[in-house]
Amino acid sequence: MARRLIGLDVGTNAVTVAEVAPGDPPVLRAFGQVGLPMEAMAEGEVVDSAAVTAAIRRLWREVGLPKRAEVRLGIASPRVIVRQVDLPEMADEDIDGALQYQASDLIPIPLEDARFDHLVLEHLEPEPVPGGEERGAQEPPEGHVRILLAAAQRTIVDRLVDSVRAAGLRVGSLDLVPLALVRSLGRRVATDGEGAEALVSFGAGVTVVVVHESGTPRFVRVVGGGGHSLTEAVARTLDIPFATAETIKRGSDEIPLDVAGEAEEALARPLADLLEDVRGSLDYYRTQPEALPLLRIVATGGGAQLADLDVRLRALVDLPVEMAQPRLGLTVGDIGFADEQLPLLDPYLAVAAGLALGGLPGAGRSIDLLRGEARKGGPRRNLLLAGAAGAALVAGLVALSLIRQSAISEKQDDLDAQEQRNAELQSQIDDLADAAQRDLEIEGLRLQIAGLLEPDVSWASLLQEIARTIPNDVWLTDFQGQVVAPSTEDLPEGGPQPEETPGAEGTETTETTTTTAPTTGETAPSGGLASVGSVDFTAVGLDYPAVAAWLQRISEIPAFSGLWVSNAEVSSFGGRDVVDFASNAELTAEANSSRAQRIAEGGDE
Repeated sequence: MARRLIGLDVGTNAVTVAEVAPGDPPVLRAFGQVGLPMEAMAEGEVVDSAAVTAAIRRLWREVGLPKRAEVRLGIASPRVIVRQVDLPEMADEDIDGALQYQASDLIPIPLEDARFDHLVLEHLEPEPVPGGEERGAQEPPEGHVRILLAAAQRTIVDRLVDSVRAAGLRVGSLDLVPLALVRSLGRRVATDGEGAEALVSFGAGVTVVVVHESGTPRFVRVVGGGGHSLTEAVARTLDIPFATAETIKRGSDEIPLDVAGEAEEALARPLADLLEDVRGSLDYYRTQPEALPLLRIVATGGGAQLADLDVRLRALVDLPVEMAQPRLGLTVGDIGFADEQLPLLDPYLAVAAGLALGGLPGAGRSIDLLRGEARKGGPRRNLLLAGAAGAALVAGLVALSLIRQSAISEKQDDLDAQEQRNAELQSQIDDLADAAQRDLEIEGLRLQIAGLLEPDVSWASLLQEIARTIPNDVWLTDFQGQVVAPSTEDLPEGGPQPEETPGAEGTETTETTTTTAPTTGETAPSGGLASVGSVDFTAVGLDYPAVAAWLQRISEIPAFSGLWVSNAEVSSFGGRDVVDFASNAELTAEANSSRAQRIAEGGDE
């Protein structure tokens, strides 16, 4: 019997399922959706596992899908890292090993805390070196392989997968929602293939932007925020419950004109911010050196149903905007909906159907953040566990017999060993007469080490916070940070003191840690002695409002204070004007790690 292809989309407002079968076009065999309570999900991540599990169980009962079915999951969160990476030319089977070696340089997540996978986009031929033949080049230049790398924190992935498994289902793969959108909605936009298409999914908690060129993903971004932020604005302005505000936001002829007018005013600012995030993402793609012309935008998701959203987006980006119709790429079977109801499914079908389509023969290799991990709950695994349990039982019986046979001799050995230990302990008591003094010396050394480590900035956590907070239309080209170490006068007594340097008595020493982007930059000078250190940024924004957004968002990070822009100037990049600017800030105690405290308290390093 052929394996069933079921896609499960765990969104902010609802869980949605679609089952497809092979065909030309593929056949949609089942579709259903069950709502989630508020706060069950937040920006694409599971918050209330029990609520998600309960909704999935109800969905399976209502749609009539088989229990213990294998599903293809999707994930979309601002904290999921997706980027295009070029590696030296190598066989596809060697890329996994190369990524294991280089992962720490490519993703801002500790390797032991990350789940990551890649998709090979293309193998590119080397570009000829101008004048290489005349100069007598010994070897031709090497080509490279271009991949799409995806990574997520293990806790985010495990919470989602465990919620699905708790409903009695088996998880076959964990794909990216942006790639599912390309499968279900992506079309060729120019007869000669020289053009790109943007797919934008306006969800309740996240907004997904993916640009593809004839099915090949070239740019992916997941923006935090969506329909919920719009509904909250209406509820706050009109002082009404969230559910009522959601109804008003969607629009109806029965809503009084004055109420509709107030709701429209409440929506204006958050909607403008959301569409500006989309515009900034698309502009970022357009500035890439190898980007093809962007010819069309296809909008989907529940948030895309907002009145005039497509008109506003078209005016903002100056591109045609169409509403997605994923059912047109499928043969719709008997799924329990009347023909006139099918258009109502379009905003909610794209992701679940795209996930299921990833399992069709010929769909090619897809991202799977569970690749290489043991699939829980499979029949083969159950048989292996049963066999292992039986073998353990036999081994236990044999071991019990041997233990009984040797019990008497072991008792005698224990008695002899105890007498030997008593003699050794008496000798140790004599040798440890001065143990109290040694403990005092050790405690003094521990306090001194803790003082030397204060401050101890957690740079990895700081960089992750910047990556989550930075505006979509700003990117860093250089980041430099430095911390201020305590003076020797501040070190606790009770241990060896550092040697004094002539002329440096009573002064402070500075320890500098620098992380530099690929572009060249000078190390920032020491500063901010009243704080734990300072940081200097060099960045590029698409315009001056992007620089203002940088100041607003980065200043919200508790580890920074006094953030300001010291220099900004317009330059040209990729055929358009951008703003190069320099910014700096003081580091607060929020930037410190807890290493010094653990040492001072006698914990492990």
